[in-house]
Amino acid sequence: MDRTTNGFRAKFEAYLGNYQRFGSYLNFYHEAFKILMKDVETTGGHVDRIAYPMLFIARHCLELGFKTNIRHFKKYSEKNDYANSDSHNLKDLFHAFILHVRATVKNLKDKHGIEVESTEIKEFEQYCSELEKLTLYFDQVDKGSFSFRYPVDKKNNAVFKFDDRVNLLDIEELLNQGMVLLNHTADVFGKYTNYVDDIEKMYEDEMRSSYGEW
Repeated sequence: MDRTTNGFRAKFEAYLGNYQRFGSYLNFYHEAFKILMKDVETTGGHVDRIAYPMLFIARHCLELGFKTNIRHFKKYSEKNDYANSDSHNLKDLFHAFILHVRATVKNLKDKHGIEVESTEIKEFEQYCSELEKLTLYFDQVDKGSFSFRYPVDKKNNAVFKFDDRVNLLDIEELLNQGMVLLNHTADVFGKYTNYVDDIEKMYEDEMRSSYGEW
């Protein structure tokens, strides 16, 4: 295809300002990982040639996913832990994510009398157990989001030993499971948190009606 045609060039025109949401970044990074996995599967090339960027992408998916959910649930958890953090420590972010969800469940019951179904809490905890496996792997090999970007650390030591290896199919399986949790936790608990939002809006509307614009 002629690269100079308007139609061809239009495919590569990126509208960088149109998707400024954490959730969009999360899903676009995941899409890039899936495309690269498909490339290895269909072209016959070995994964070594793109393993570092693929692992960085997978790791960054977790970081984005934790931060996306922390930002969403902080309103209901009333916690500030890692709410606007620039940390790259996945283990800390993972535990902060769980903290915000658990605190949300507690506040829903204690403050609003809303009981989250036990089966949904149990399912959340099960998905967390699976996601923890990938979190701990990345915490072990790339604690500071460094090892997949540079071949040496700050002391000029090699970040990997010669015989270090990982199978990207295992990473893919854990990442796909994790994406279910990271993408849909807000939706699952939404039927409860939406009620809180409705109550707050009703209260705000009543205040505006009684006292006018603040």
